[in-house]
Amino acid sequence: MGIALRSNKRRPVHMGRLPLETLSRAATVDFDKVPSFEPLSYHRPNQPDSIVNAMGDHQAMLDAIRDGLINKSVADAPVELVERANHLKAFGYFADASIVGACALPTNAILPTPIRNPDIDRLAEDLRTRQTKTFASGIDLIMADLKESMEAPPTTISNHTHALVFLYEHPREPNKDEPGSDWIKDASAHRSSLLAAETAVVIANYLRLLGHDARAHTASSSDVDLNRLAVAAGVAMVKGSELEAPFIGSRYGVAAVTTSFEFASDLPLAKLPKQQNEPAYAKRQFKDGAHPFEKLKRVDNPTTYIDEARVPRVPKRTDMFSRALFGDMGKPVQEGAK
Repeated sequence: MGIALRSNKRRPVHMGRLPLETLSRAATVDFDKVPSFEPLSYHRPNQPDSIVNAMGDHQAMLDAIRDGLINKSVADAPVELVERANHLKAFGYFADASIVGACALPTNAILPTPIRNPDIDRLAEDLRTRQTKTFASGIDLIMADLKESMEAPPTTISNHTHALVFLYEHPREPNKDEPGSDWIKDASAHRSSLLAAETAVVIANYLRLLGHDARAHTASSSDVDLNRLAVAAGVAMVKGSELEAPFIGSRYGVAAVTTSFEFASDLPLAKLPKQQNEPAYAKRQFKDGAHPFEKLKRVDNPTTYIDEARVPRVPKRTDMFSRALFGDMGKPVQEGAK
């Protein structure tokens, strides 16, 4: 999203940056006019240098943990349904979503046959056969969560009653002569859908931790038609033969969460505004970042004193988690750390 021209300091977080509250709403929606949702593939065999190929593993991990075990203890939550919706929307906007909407789950938005990312099966085989060899912080928890999700029995969303929709605006397309454009071109849909999936997976897991059934639905793995949910939640509407989001247009990615947790619903859009938001990086190259750091004064040495001689340097190899992975504490401990 482009840089805001006005301060949002006094605007409630759950309302987002766009003036969605000014839009007219409809009481009902004709789903027959909504174009069918088409899944997104993260494979470009004819473009091996494309960043989309590298996104595939990350998307597969998100799809693998979009469902999971539910906490048997139900946590306290606001009783007021609008307050519940506002809390969940606030996280979506905190996670940089362009638009967040809520709705009751329409039965005709549920797909007769769920869409499943084919990379999940490959990921499952990797988890069974590969040993973790990274020092990345928290990798043990991530791998445990992945394995738990893989081994969980299959479930349905038959008891889900509500849905949250997270819409992420695309940045502009890179120019042909722009540095780095060759490997990031035509990747906007995948980029935005991946960001939306991250937010949906986190919220779904959060609701399960609170003791409520919830599942994320992404552009590559879904039990619902994301286009119909987007319309029902008031984050997009039909214009001609495609969907458009208010102030954004048709360039966006979507993910959703369906759940048994009840909250207030938004009404579908009745009309789109005439003006559109300026996309991110409309006037800047991607390599320069979103803010004009090139205008800041620079010095050869840090102005903050660093006592380099006394900064302790601890070898990562002495980390107990790392030692376990390398087998320093025996085969049983190493097997448990895989």
